[in-house]
Formats: sequence, C-alpha cells, structure tokens
Amino acid sequence: MKKKFRKLLSENCKDMGLTGKALDDLVEIGAEGLDDDASDEDIAAKVDSLMPYAKAMQGEITRKTRSPKPQSKKTQSNDEGDDEGGNDDEAPEWFKPFQQKLSALESENATLKAEKAKTTRQAEIAAKAKKLGIPDYLMKRVSFADDADLDKELEDYKQELVTNNLMPKEQAHETGSNKQAMEASAKAWAESLPNK
Repeated sequence: MKKKFRKLLSENCKDMGLTGKALDDLVEIGAEGLDDDASDEDIAAKVDSLMPYAKAMQGEITRKTRSPKPQSKKTQSNDEGDDEGGNDDEAPEWFKPFQQKLSALESENATLKAEKAKTTRQAEIAAKAKKLGIPDYLMKRVSFADDADLDKELEDYKQELVTNNLMPKEQAHETGSNKQAMEASAKAWAESLPNK
C-alpha cells in the first residue's frame, strides 16, 4: 500500500522538485489511517489531500534557494564570531512593537534612576551644608561635580563665604536663634555708647 501511495504521490509531485525524504515524510503522514488493503480510490483521495502540504514544502524550498543574501549575512556574522545564530538587526515583524516598548521602558527607567540619584545627592548636600551652618539661601544655586568630595568642597565654600564677608564669622559658628543674635547685637551696641 505504501509503495502505491509513494508512486502516485511522486507522479503528482514530479514537477515540484521535492526530495525523496520529503516524499517519504508525506507518505508517512498520508498513510496514517489507511489500511493495507485500501482501494486505489482511497489512496488517490489521500494523495489529493496531501497536495497542499506538498505545495507548501515546494514554496519553502523555493524561498530558501532564491534568497541567498540572508544566508550570506548569517555566514558572515558566524565568521565574525557570532555563533548564536540569527541576525539581531532584523527582528521579526511581530516582535517590533514589543522591541519599541522595551526600548521606551529602558529609557524611562534610566531617566527615573538619574532623577533619583540627583535628588539623593541634593539631599546629601543640603544636610552637610546645614551641619556646617551654611544657610539654605546660599546653597540654592550651588552645584558640585558628581565625583567631588562634598565635605571638602562645602568647607572650602564656607571659608570663601566668610573670607569675602558674605557670611559673618559669628554666623558661621552660631547655633542659636535670631532672637539671641539680635539681643547680643543690641547689647554690643549699648556697650559701645559713651556713658553720660
């Protein structure tokens, strides 16, 4: 029965250029469900039902033999050390929307990480400046390099403020409130008056 099936199938597929192995595979698929004593009509009907598969196989073989350029690209990439196969530049059409979404998410993630790092660094600078007694209004437009030593930079900045009389020496070390500063200033002024 399989010999008859193969003979009839090869006659119908002689112009398709299918290999013997392809025909044997089609015979195995088509022979399922057929008895050994199947009639010629049953075999012919089964062969006819396999013709779309044979044409699909022929189309695949034709596509592979007529497009040597993608194969040469794979060969070149393999020669360059890319043994993982495939060409990363050419993603399938169904994957492109996912690839675009992935790149958008990676970009957003990088932006959020940069913003978080910037906020954390600004909070660290503000805390160290407050510890050194530098007022917030003097720190508003001050920035430091990312790799700068904050303690040294802030101490140098504070010294420049004091040296250039932009921050009084007393204020630089003062830890009390404004009321205490005003009382001390008033007392110093009162003592500088002549006694009459």
